[in-house]
Amino acid sequence: MVGNTIKKLRTENKMTQKDLADKLYVTAQAVSRWENGEVEPSVTTIAEIAKIFNVSTDYILGVETAPKEGEEGEKIQYIYEEPPKPVLAVCEICNKPIYNSEEIVRESKNIYSMRRLSGTENHVYCSSCHREREEKRQRQLIDAGLARRKRSFGFGILAAVIVLIIGIIVLVKGYTMPGIYTMIGAIPAFTLVACLFLQNNFIGDVVGTVFMWGFVKFPGLIFTLDIDGCAWFIGMKILFWILGALLAVAFGALALAIGGALSIFAYPFAIHKNFSNPAYTD
Repeated sequence: MVGNTIKKLRTENKMTQKDLADKLYVTAQAVSRWENGEVEPSVTTIAEIAKIFNVSTDYILGVETAPKEGEEGEKIQYIYEEPPKPVLAVCEICNKPIYNSEEIVRESKNIYSMRRLSGTENHVYCSSCHREREEKRQRQLIDAGLARRKRSFGFGILAAVIVLIIGIIVLVKGYTMPGIYTMIGAIPAFTLVACLFLQNNFIGDVVGTVFMWGFVKFPGLIFTLDIDGCAWFIGMKILFWILGALLAVAFGALALAIGGALSIFAYPFAIHKNFSNPAYTD
């Protein structure tokens, strides 16, 4: 009986089983089983069906033979309102509530304290704000890459000019071969500085690693608490400081030499990479 009434109301309102199922948040198979009399909907579902078709629950249950009319002969209107959709998240940028899970974008950001990972931050954005944020971030990365390219040209040429001037001075002083070698060094001076500013190659890591080799930790000193012992201790500390400075200068020069030699081969790839993808950094 209930199934026949549901089918009658559905067909009169030109609704398919799927249309009714979508409004009730059930499957079309469930509606088919109701109409075939295999099972009956729950009381809550019957109440929802009554709201959808603007009839009373008694009419669906068969207690009334026709929709109930008001005092003036007009049919009572049952207003059906769609239930509000649940808010799944709120965008942190525009504060817009997000109802569709496909529009939610979640990001996790690592937090570092004293260069150590101390935790993570979780962020939630809507898809449009996330897209605009990523586009802005990409534009900033490209602008930074273009700025690195300009600085690489400017400071690279400056370094080459300085080395070239030093070579000319040495040449004028009468030191022919050292002057020529120094002038030739203007080429690796340019490529080294340019690679360091481009930051899309391995030259910076090589120079930094070799330079750090010069910082040696000297052993501790044992001395007596008298004038000779204190004087010996101070003298050894001064000697260690001088040795440390010399080692740092020596390995610094070695780092520049190795970096300059390697940069001659790395620079063409680095500048090509910057032109093809300015946002990339190694």
